[in-house]
Amino acid sequence: MSNAVINVQPWLKFTATTVGRDKIYRAVQYFSRFLAWYLLRQGSSKETVARFNNLKKTLALSRKLMRFGKPVEHLEAAVLATGVKDEFLRFCTIGKQLAYAGYLSYDALIFLDGAGAYKFTNIKRYTELANKFWLAGIVFSFISGLYKSRQIQIRRHAALRGLKHQSESEKAYSRTELSSLAGEQHALNKMLLQDGLDMLIPASGLNYVNLDDGAVGLIGTATSLMGAQSHWVKVNSK
Repeated sequence: MSNAVINVQPWLKFTATTVGRDKIYRAVQYFSRFLAWYLLRQGSSKETVARFNNLKKTLALSRKLMRFGKPVEHLEAAVLATGVKDEFLRFCTIGKQLAYAGYLSYDALIFLDGAGAYKFTNIKRYTELANKFWLAGIVFSFISGLYKSRQIQIRRHAALRGLKHQSESEKAYSRTELSSLAGEQHALNKMLLQDGLDMLIPASGLNYVNLDDGAVGLIGTATSLMGAQSHWVKVNSK
């Protein structure tokens, strides 16, 4: 019995967080989008396709409710980012946080419209602006990731050059630093891949790229699982 309790603790820690639950809902939402597209192409009944479309819409609306009020958090993060020493990273971080604040502000209006609390006559314009802010936030994050990757490579090359002229004790320290840099680069590569895929979703909504619901559904499912895995490690490493 004790083993069973221990085994479920990581899952309980994960689902106890709002972020963890959102990752699950997001994965199901986008996979439902893919299934609706796939089943329609396979000639399934309208009722079957409608079930997954309804599940997708319900989860999308529920996630918007969960994010209600989040713009304030991103505005606060933007203010805190003014203290970042690196000028370029400060610019990217503030831009990212302000973009997400704009995205989630319009997202809240879309929720009110979708829930029927208030019907906006220009909801299509709000959806377009939400996608633009969302895309801008991801682009800022992606550019910031590329910059950090370059900085890691500079530090790595400096450490490798230093190994040739160091004592054994200094070499041990440099090897530890190189190992740490490799870990940072691995995490950064994953983030860049996730951002690179995620930006296709709002870009598709804005018709900047031509992707069908099947592709968008699979991309959203993949990035949701990637985000879930990262958050799982974060909450269970404490």
